[in-house]
Amino acid sequence: MSQCAEFDQGALAMHNFRWKWIGYYTFSNLLIAAGCCILMWIALQVLDIEIAAVEYLAYAAAICLAAVGLAAVFGYLYSKRLHSRISEISYGVKALAYGDLNYRLPFTKDRDLGEIASAFNEMADRIDAQVSSLQRLAEENEKLIQQAKSVAVTEERQRLAQELHDAVSQQLFAIALTSATAAKIFDQDPVRAAQLLRQIEQSAAQAQAEMRALLLQLRPQTLENRPLADAIRLLAQELAAKIPIKCHLKVADLILPAHIENHLYRIFQEGLANILRHSQASEVEIRLESLDQGRRVHLSIADNGVGFSEASIPKTSFGIRTIRERVNELGGTVEWISVPGKGTRLEVRIPIRR
Repeated sequence: MSQCAEFDQGALAMHNFRWKWIGYYTFSNLLIAAGCCILMWIALQVLDIEIAAVEYLAYAAAICLAAVGLAAVFGYLYSKRLHSRISEISYGVKALAYGDLNYRLPFTKDRDLGEIASAFNEMADRIDAQVSSLQRLAEENEKLIQQAKSVAVTEERQRLAQELHDAVSQQLFAIALTSATAAKIFDQDPVRAAQLLRQIEQSAAQAQAEMRALLLQLRPQTLENRPLADAIRLLAQELAAKIPIKCHLKVADLILPAHIENHLYRIFQEGLANILRHSQASEVEIRLESLDQGRRVHLSIADNGVGFSEASIPKTSFGIRTIRERVNELGGTVEWISVPGKGTRLEVRIPIRR
């Protein structure tokens, strides 16, 4: 039986009981008055007493008044008991509503209100069981969230370790070998040594770009108590302050669902990281805008760097794969428009379902 059905059952029982009590009280008063009049008439006949009709009516009225008074006293005492029971039911409902799930009505075997008390106690038992289940579920969810965070941290560490090994570590190893070679041939072949020194300079610049990109991705989450547009502006300002790159911002203050904001911010981070790694750009144009009257959101990141061709991108490229996965999870589209020697534009469009 549902909680609504239990409430309906209790209300119906209270309604029937009220009319039953009113009918019983009225009918009993009428019977008492009629009985008193009949008894008085019989007594007058047996005693052969003759009185006027007016006296008879006066005596009958007095007897009826006394009978009604007794019935009123009985009704008062009974209604007082009834009011106490109803007050206890009202207190129980309020206690249950304010979270006291242990409260139960004690008069389940009461002749008149026992059905309501039983229905209330069954409802309280069911609510108590449901709340216990919800709390167990919340506790299990919290444990799963903590486990997921631990797994995510481990995976992120492994990814960063792999990128450090694949990029920065190899660049430093190459610098070490090249510098050792240049030192050996410096006196015999200064032209070749100069070429090696230029290679060292290029490798060092590439390693520095890789480290900047990794540090950008390690930046803590900035969307706490801050909209997406402000987070993008803040990250772009910090980037321009530390690196010789000019950021042009055309960012609209959009109200988006939290999960979409989080994904777009991570896509923005990854897009900037790719620019730092590969583009050699001096300028970046960043756009965040609404399309189709708020039904889509558009994020664009364009640079004036060296560009690339799709054939040159490794299939194992983590940055591009991560962006694709995030966009696919939101049901959107992503594309890279690149012209070698002129730059690259990342276009992300996400549908909004409110």
